[in-house]
Amino acid sequence: MSAVQRVSVVLPTLNGAATLPALLAALGRELAAGRGLVEIVAIDSGSSDGTRGLLVEAGARVLDLEGAPFGHGSARNRAAAAATGDVLLFLTQDVEPVGDGWLPPLLEALDDSRVAGVFGRQVARGASPEEEFLAKVNYAGRPRRLTGDDLRTAFGPGTTLFSNAFGAVRRAVWEAIPFPDIVMSEDQAWARAALEAGYEIRYEPRAEVYHGHRFGFARVFQRNFDSGSSLQALGLARGAWRAGAAHLLRELRWIAAQHRRSAVPHAVVVEAVRMLGFQFGRLERRMPRPLARMLGEAPRP
Repeated sequence: MSAVQRVSVVLPTLNGAATLPALLAALGRELAAGRGLVEIVAIDSGSSDGTRGLLVEAGARVLDLEGAPFGHGSARNRAAAAATGDVLLFLTQDVEPVGDGWLPPLLEALDDSRVAGVFGRQVARGASPEEEFLAKVNYAGRPRRLTGDDLRTAFGPGTTLFSNAFGAVRRAVWEAIPFPDIVMSEDQAWARAALEAGYEIRYEPRAEVYHGHRFGFARVFQRNFDSGSSLQALGLARGAWRAGAAHLLRELRWIAAQHRRSAVPHAVVVEAVRMLGFQFGRLERRMPRPLARMLGEAPRP
């Protein structure tokens, strides 16, 4: 890539007024610093809480779905198509960059023409113990260089291929390999396609954002139902039981040591719900359509 990289932020939003101010402040500092960021392109799904006003005030260009159903891949693709940058920086509305040195490491990785995309570290803040441990496993402190060889490794905790919650993609690669329109894990599907095409993907932990969740049991089931459905369709769900059991044992030891032993039973229930949702999701295409739509957010169309 050339020394001057024009970076466009691509940002899906829906009622994000509670978390957007911190993110937009960080992006505003980066725009002022002149290190490559040139624009924010948001695509809003009908916010009613002041999200649009915050975006406009921050100088963002705000697109609408215009009646089309929201899709994690299709919405990002539409906003990316409207962006002008050589690099597309995908963010979610609830991340907050850590410090002011988070963008250069991402751009450095893209200096290598073999690299299709790079994703940064997500540091759990305000997350449940279960989500905090998962973030530590998926976004550890050591950099990773992913190639097609990594597709031979069973997918599971610690083997994330990419994340469009905080990841940058070379625009030319996105034009050739856009995100697929699937219910969830569109970033994993994109990464697999890029790796199969001979590109590399980098994980750069020097680039950090805060990103954490606390989900109730119903939401844990729903998210993992959708994840299981998508990963089954992508052929990435094999070995889920073995990987899940190994992850659970490590997680329970960590929670007992870092939090309190009384938190362990709750974690067992959360992980049971997570695995149950995932396994039901793997069977989604065999279910009656009404049942699938009741269990998941947006099963097959």
